[in-house]
Amino acid sequence: MSTEPQSLVSLIAGGFSRRSVGMLILIFSTYASVGIGFPFLIDPTLKADWLLFGIWTVMTLAMTWDVAPSRDVKLILTGLVGGLVIEWWGTNTELWRYYTDERPPLWILPAWPIAALTIDRLGTLLDAAVPILRTWGKAYWVIMPLFVVAMTRFLWPSIHEPASWVVIGIMLAVMLWRPRTGKDLTLFVAGASLGIFLEYWGTSRQCWIYYSGQVPPPEAVFAHGFASVAFARGVQFLELPFTVGAPGASPAGES
Repeated sequence: MSTEPQSLVSLIAGGFSRRSVGMLILIFSTYASVGIGFPFLIDPTLKADWLLFGIWTVMTLAMTWDVAPSRDVKLILTGLVGGLVIEWWGTNTELWRYYTDERPPLWILPAWPIAALTIDRLGTLLDAAVPILRTWGKAYWVIMPLFVVAMTRFLWPSIHEPASWVVIGIMLAVMLWRPRTGKDLTLFVAGASLGIFLEYWGTSRQCWIYYSGQVPPPEAVFAHGFASVAFARGVQFLELPFTVGAPGASPAGES
């Protein structure tokens, strides 16, 4: 009988530790801060939204698994900065808008580092559950260029905006700079998988609406996968001074 399922169970169980308690406290402190700071987001008269409850339960559990403070702080930072850039660009070019018409709403920004942490964990689990993904590194050079082309087509109504030129440049830089093809592909799949639920919830509840009116646009779903790779690339950049010239440093393009 195969021992792989038991190995995966052991991996999951072993990822919870005392650090998980500290992360849980931080997570609920963030949730409470958003709820207190933006009380209009909570309407007790509405029916329970079980899809939202399920999404946040999975994300909360994922974030408390395999906690590594030095890595997680970098992910939180890159997720927050990256999320701010993404939201500022998208709302000001009117590629999407929020029901509050803010450009961008401050209350959405904490969701980006939360998603960055969640997808980092899901990527690790996906790599353990489906290790063959890492061997498909060459597919990176098909999937990533296709995404960049698709997203460029999606943002084309805003191509006259310099901000959109910058975004295209960022996408190309993320794709080409120090790729870890196998790891990045796994992260892309994990991010897009979570993106399906996030984008369906947000667009079906009209929390945010894309100019195309789709519920949701496929490009937006896969954008979560690409954003995850971008955040990981940001962590690579922050760690660069400590890895350049270090013994055993991994070469660019490792799988």
